[in-house]
Amino acid sequence: MFKPITRFVKKKYKTHKKWFIAALILDLLCIPATAQIIDKVSFSAPQKVASVKLVTPEAGLQRFVVASNAPFAVISENAAGDFTVSLKTKEQINGIDVGENAQLPGTEKSCATAVTAAPQKIYEAIRKTAKARGEVLSQAVIVEIRYDADLAPEFKILTQKNAFNI
Repeated sequence: MFKPITRFVKKKYKTHKKWFIAALILDLLCIPATAQIIDKVSFSAPQKVASVKLVTPEAGLQRFVVASNAPFAVISENAAGDFTVSLKTKEQINGIDVGENAQLPGTEKSCATAVTAAPQKIYEAIRKTAKARGEVLSQAVIVEIRYDADLAPEFKILTQKNAFNI
């Protein structure tokens, strides 16, 4: 089955030997240019963030498990006041390890004041949560938000792109 094909290629190679060699040389010369293009063009996945609110009995405290492949922001709605946001890695929740392959996506602790009940950023990360490959929970961080117990804020965790105009 392959004999007629190989015979055809050999015959064409003999008659067009110069063109085959020129094409091969041009292919080899294109490798550095291709490498530079690949290096300069960023091939990136769409930004995604996954967050789950944890049940906390303490008033004035909300905790979230957050995993993100890009920087993210914590948005406060329906409350004006002072907020303290802190992040943790390597914690156990109900016997499950969280954050083994995680990194702090920004400052470990930050304080913010929301002056109106309109949506406002109270924390902004500068990098993704994962530092190594692994399960989603192993790449997640714990986000703790402390606020006045009399307030009833709602929190959203969005990608940096989605929180850009807030």
